[in-house]
Amino acid sequence: MGQPMVTTGVTQVDGVRLHYVRAGAGPLLVLLHGWPQTSDCWRPVLADLAAEYTVVAPDLRGYGLSDKPATGYGKRRMAADMAGLVEALGFERALVVGHDRGARVGHRWALDRPDQVERLAVLDIVPTREMFRRLDASLASGYWHWLFHMQPDLPELLVGRDIRGYLEYFFERWTYNRHGLTADAVDGYVRAFSRPGALRASLDDYRAMEEDTALDDIDAAEGRRLTMPLLALWGSAGLPARLPTLDIWRAYADDVTGAEIPECGHFIPEEQPEALLAQLRPFLAGRTNR
Repeated sequence: MGQPMVTTGVTQVDGVRLHYVRAGAGPLLVLLHGWPQTSDCWRPVLADLAAEYTVVAPDLRGYGLSDKPATGYGKRRMAADMAGLVEALGFERALVVGHDRGARVGHRWALDRPDQVERLAVLDIVPTREMFRRLDASLASGYWHWLFHMQPDLPELLVGRDIRGYLEYFFERWTYNRHGLTADAVDGYVRAFSRPGALRASLDDYRAMEEDTALDDIDAAEGRRLTMPLLALWGSAGLPARLPTLDIWRAYADDVTGAEIPECGHFIPEEQPEALLAQLRPFLAGRTNR
């Protein structure tokens, strides 16, 4: 069987052009990337997943080849982008897998539109609200970049002088299997974050924290939880490994399964693609291992 054809497209949603790659046929599976990456992070698993699904991997607003508007980086707006993209592509429902920032978009998408998100997998995160509630010296040492990115103007001033050096710091520190992030992949991410507006936009993603946590607090107060099946995965060397990740997600979702990926850091799709596929295949097909 040959490799599935991979195509690219651009769809405008509420005035924002969203770039995506697409492959395969069948039920819709949306893959959402994180920081500091683009939809390219799904390369190692795209073909395998496209054997069973219509796989769409968009660049989130502000990232990659998508538009980089001056506003709209709260997760509700970014999730609405994805909802509009799904509808524009002619689908009613989607399976969703999100990594890092994309998992936060996926979490909000599933809360706001539970009828549209059939199943949700989140890679290497705990809920935003919970992360800040648990912020102690250990977590702060791992998530310091979040606090830095939230500052106005300063990150652009300092990081903009050496985007490659800054991103390579994370690709080095956040990986266990460092061969997974190839030199070509890193070069592509550096080019993506060197585009006009890209650095500022990705930092605005973090600066939306107060807006995002305010919505999370409202959901918690009103008892709103995820009702679709949720799969939580994290790397053995990733930051969520310091936390009781499954117990945390069970406070936010009704049907939670998950696992730690051995010999893996933050960048799960690139570091351990086969281990990721072994977890995703049964979950997406409706089979869960408890």
